[in-house]
Amino acid sequence: MKRAMFFLFILVAFTNFIQARERKLYTAANSTQAILEFDGKVEHLTDRNPQERTLKKIVESQLEHIVGPMSMVDFTAVPKGDHVVSNIKIESHVGNKFVITYHYKGTIVVQNGTSDSYQIYLPVNPNTIYKKSMAGNHNPCTDDHYQSEGDFWYFWFPLRYGCKLKEGEDFLIVKASLKRIENQKLTYPEYHNLPDEKGNITIHMLFGMDDPTLSRNPLDSRDINAYNYRTFRNYLIKNGYKSYVWNEKQIGAIAQTTNGSLPFVETIFKDKIAYRFFFGPTGIDEESLAFHWFFKDAIENGSIMVYEGHSGLGGHLDLESIEYDLGTKIKFNTKRYQMFYFDSCTSYRYYNQMFFERKITATDPKGTKKLDILTNGLSTTFDSMQTSATALHEAIEKSLQYATNNNAFVSYQTLAKQIDSDNLFGVNGDEDNGSPQAIR
Repeated sequence: MKRAMFFLFILVAFTNFIQARERKLYTAANSTQAILEFDGKVEHLTDRNPQERTLKKIVESQLEHIVGPMSMVDFTAVPKGDHVVSNIKIESHVGNKFVITYHYKGTIVVQNGTSDSYQIYLPVNPNTIYKKSMAGNHNPCTDDHYQSEGDFWYFWFPLRYGCKLKEGEDFLIVKASLKRIENQKLTYPEYHNLPDEKGNITIHMLFGMDDPTLSRNPLDSRDINAYNYRTFRNYLIKNGYKSYVWNEKQIGAIAQTTNGSLPFVETIFKDKIAYRFFFGPTGIDEESLAFHWFFKDAIENGSIMVYEGHSGLGGHLDLESIEYDLGTKIKFNTKRYQMFYFDSCTSYRYYNQMFFERKITATDPKGTKKLDILTNGLSTTFDSMQTSATALHEAIEKSLQYATNNNAFVSYQTLAKQIDSDNLFGVNGDEDNGSPQAIR
């Protein structure tokens, strides 16, 4: 009996050890990851008995609407998109109205707090909620600028001023359980693994235009992101960096095809650090073919890739869409350590697992050993980009200054404090990073 209990103890301890190793941990200054669970209910109107496949689509359509309210409450949050829905069944059926119930479990990033529960706002019927919230030609339940039905899931909140939606009739407030996951205590970028075979750290800065109808020369363009381009460019030049602007032939060597005017490309360099600045349209529905080529090159060859632009509700950097546009695959380097920073709105939800999956190998089943991903959880303003770019730059420069202890290196925890602009900034993939080493 004692022997059996001993082996049971060993088995439980080993299982817990493996689970701890497999869990993707998180780094942030003002938030943590958490496991969210609740029992949901959704209404569907149809004259036909819905099949299992249809039930799943209806539930997922309702769950998509979790996002909007999470950015409007006291403790802001964003779902990761890794949720599992189980126990889907039809609870009742009266006439053409079906009520479907289910259980939800998934990961979210949530602002720091002590609560072990979280209120979830869900539309009773996701297919009718947009029309029911209209007041004439205006929808007061969503953002004044983004009024379309396609944007509604991201911006809606039934407690907005002027919104006439009624709890219980049009939307539900569900009390979910919240189990926080402890953040990483002290981790570092693998500074020593950033240089390429020539010993250079190449940082690809991809600036997406806010208004693609304006000038594509960021040195004089009135585009709001051109201001960010100029501000960071001038900062580097004042600190001893030199620059040269690419000509048409050099741009064409990367952008093999284009569907509009050429982008603006510039190299800014000093010693071992070389920046490549790109400025142009990046929207998946814009003249962004040149950007797609430069994005591909940054992923395949850059030490660090930083995207500064709109996320397009996840569509702008969707890998399959970009590869379809290019007519070729993006070849991720699974042997090289890289950092990707998606400095766009809600990039934690959109640009996380998609990129880790491309780094997976037999010896790296999570894809995190050779990749760290920096993201934002909430909407992010253009004017915060300068702070984040400068913080990352100073951390890289400091890593070049050799020291005998870790004080010379900037940790991810310090970077999180410097970069976070109340937008749930965080880092994934650093849980298996080694101790920092100097770049010699």
